Amino acid sequence: MTSAATRGRRKPASTRRDPYAEVTARITAALERGTVPWRHPWRSRGLRNAVSDRPYRGINLLLLGLVALEQEYDDPRWLTYRQAERLDGHVRRRQRGTQIVLWRWIERKDADDGEASERFPLMRFFTVFNVAQCEGLALAHPDGGGEFDPLLRAEAVVSGYADGPAVFHDADTAYYVPSRDEVHLPPRSAFRDAEGYSATVFHELAHSTGHVSRLNRDGYQTAAAFGSPVYSREELVAEFGAAFLCQEAGIDASRLDQSAAYIGSWLKALNDDRRLAVVAAGQGQRAADHILGRSFSDGDEQATDDSDG
Repeated sequence: MTSAATRGRRKPASTRRDPYAEVTARITAALERGTVPWRHPWRSRGLRNAVSDRPYRGINLLLLGLVALEQEYDDPRWLTYRQAERLDGHVRRRQRGTQIVLWRWIERKDADDGEASERFPLMRFFTVFNVAQCEGLALAHPDGGGEFDPLLRAEAVVSGYADGPAVFHDADTAYYVPSRDEVHLPPRSAFRDAEGYSATVFHELAHSTGHVSRLNRDGYQTAAAFGSPVYSREELVAEFGAAFLCQEAGIDASRLDQSAAYIGSWLKALNDDRRLAVVAAGQGQRAADHILGRSFSDGDEQATDDSDG
């Protein structure tokens, strides 16, 4: 029999799911296996919802890309269980869904006048399945975006950065100088292939979006030592931004080398801050959007397409 003292008690906080911690655990597990989850072959049109055709963005793009890589899914389309039924098909038995995150913006009303006094995001999980996990779907074969030249697309991305920094090919390494708003790179001939060159340019351009004249990222102008929280966060933002731009251009970043020192630095930063993966992915998406000249509403970088999961 339940006593009056115990009725209505909330569950201990430790039993509640922590979406930030769970997302971070999935990213760090991949890094510990030696897989950089944002560096893998992207399809030309990217990962998208099978019904709305809207691309997934931010942390969702990374999470779905990691599963697609591990499970060798060739189809870039994902959908919910109910969406599969609406397409006259179904998810095959014993298939495991992939959890992504959905932001819902909540408005808190003022008790006195009923007006909205505060707006804040609420994050929860949402389950989707790859089209390859389903049967009987009334879907055409993905068109793959048609014929295209990824290197020409990459050049178009760079040249289309309307308010971008000056770019010089005069250095031994690649770096961005915030005080002069300049990107310095080795000569093109120093790179082993054009894909590596494009990915490196994207990384440095992503850094440049943090400049005060652009997105003015918090703490961006502060000098930070390698491996420090500020340094690691900004490097993750640039890595994510470059990955999203590689997807846009159809550049295969899976063969790019990554030093153990950087992976170790990211692991430490992610383990120290459970929110970092989600926050850095969102900032990386905004960096890519800025370079591409796109504008999205708050929280859209994490949105899926439906809430019918």
